[in-house]
Amino acid sequence: MTTEQKLLAKHRLERAEITLNEAITELSSGNFRLTVNRAYYSVFYLMRAFLATVNKDSSKHSGVIALFNQYFILKQR
Repeated sequence: MTTEQKLLAKHRLERAEITLNEAITELSSGNFRLTVNRAYYSVFYLMRAFLATVNKDSSKHSGVIALFNQYFILKQR
């Protein structure tokens, strides 16, 4: 993994953590809709951090999910 990939993955991991903390704050405020939104995006940013380690990315949510499945999910046969 290149230095650039490591830095990008670290940045995305930090963004995921910030967004998760936002979800926790919203949960304690009783704002459930925003809690779910922030939790979803936290996972989305985390998946993009993983993808950065294999030099893959997509700007679309469906693309991120497909790439994550392709590179990180073991397929049963």
